[in-house]
Amino acid sequence: MKFGLAAYLTLLPLGAHSFHLPSSTSSSTTTQLYQFGTLGFDTANLYSRSEEEQIKTRNEVMSYLSEIAQSSPPVVLRKHLGSTVVISGFNPEEPASQEILAFLNNEFSPHLSDTFKKIIAHVDDVKVGKKRLIGRNARYTGLLDKLDFTQSESEGALPTVAQLEGVSSWVAHVAGGDNLSKLEDIVAVAEGAESVKNVAILVSGAQNVKGEELKKVEEMMKSKATTFEYTLVVVPEWNDEPEANCAFGIVNVTDVVDDAPFGEDVGSFSREESLRIITEALAIDKAAGKCVVATAAPDAKSLETYLVQGMREIGFDRLQEVEHMVTRGVKGYNEMLATEKEGVAWEKAPEPTDEELALEAASKEERMVLMRQKRQDTEKEEELKALATEWAKREFLRKSLKRRIPIGEEEFIEIVWDRAMFEADLKYRTMMGLAVNESEERAQFKEDQKARKAAAYKKEQDRWNNLSTEDIEPPEQTTAVTFGGM
Repeated sequence: MKFGLAAYLTLLPLGAHSFHLPSSTSSSTTTQLYQFGTLGFDTANLYSRSEEEQIKTRNEVMSYLSEIAQSSPPVVLRKHLGSTVVISGFNPEEPASQEILAFLNNEFSPHLSDTFKKIIAHVDDVKVGKKRLIGRNARYTGLLDKLDFTQSESEGALPTVAQLEGVSSWVAHVAGGDNLSKLEDIVAVAEGAESVKNVAILVSGAQNVKGEELKKVEEMMKSKATTFEYTLVVVPEWNDEPEANCAFGIVNVTDVVDDAPFGEDVGSFSREESLRIITEALAIDKAAGKCVVATAAPDAKSLETYLVQGMREIGFDRLQEVEHMVTRGVKGYNEMLATEKEGVAWEKAPEPTDEELALEAASKEERMVLMRQKRQDTEKEEELKALATEWAKREFLRKSLKRRIPIGEEEFIEIVWDRAMFEADLKYRTMMGLAVNESEERAQFKEDQKARKAAAYKKEQDRWNNLSTEDIEPPEQTTAVTFGGM
């Protein structure tokens, strides 16, 4: 027969126990043992002092951001964005060119995609630009209907005043910090183009630039940019990390340290993140006239990380996030703390009524539901893409075992992607135990694909019918050559 410890102890004679009842001298220890709480351990020293400070700071940042989210008006967009935007300084053979087009034509950024009806890519070679930038994705996203090209007069040359005619916004990229003199050329061309009202300039690879140089650039832009609004964003060397993978900090050029504008430990910066920042800044009214330096903030304990992560947890979209970091950022938070410390903080708001508290709770609950749904949708989309990629790779292997396929695996996946996503959706719903009528859905999918193929063929046929000889084979530029001074 098995006995519990308590039962066993009751059977032992008095004095046979190997322990004794606590005396008055050990009462404090016993009291502490019984004050551990329901967790079963002493919660008083659960965190170290530094960890408690971090938790306190994070909670203060969240409170600060919550007040901003409740009191701040919607992001004000610039009035003269216009309907045509030109991009320059992007090599069509590098990923940045496709990424900048994706940001300007992103369906989740209607303030950009719905505003710009025409996107002009200024490139060194129009043939190469069309080959690299017009693909399957461009057709499906509607970019093909917007995209146009202009060719530079020489390699790396800026658009001319004539080429900017009718253009209202301009996103210019300058690669390398040793090309800062090109910024003055951009300002001069934009000043000469009457239609240009907004210019956003991104300088990448500027890790060796000094703060004094950046301040001179800011003074130049303030004095010479008189007919258009501008935003300058300077970042160090690019890396291939996706956007929103790391927090970032933004500092006004006027506040940077002369010897180390990017801080003592200069790291790299996400290419996608910098393109996101510059495209959003192009549309933000409060970003006009700003010259800023952006740096990555990989330290999980930094204020930049607390601010960026806090905004994302509360529900700020990327437009609101960029506006806050450009206009306030860490400096704004520190100024708020200094103001409170000096005793001139904002007056305390009146206590909310029960009705207001109920409405606030309801709105918070709605935000939480929306955020949870958004997260679930994102997770589902990622799982569907993984299933689709798996199906497409398996299909490529199956077909290649039967006969030689004249294309690579990546190109094959791109071609069969619609079918792959359809198969992934069927498999996902089957795994989730949802209703699936495979035969009817396959028949409907075939009909839809047939209709889309016919529409795409008709659209492409119309496009080719409207092409001129110069569109197919642009005239080559010729220059006179002289020999021996003749």
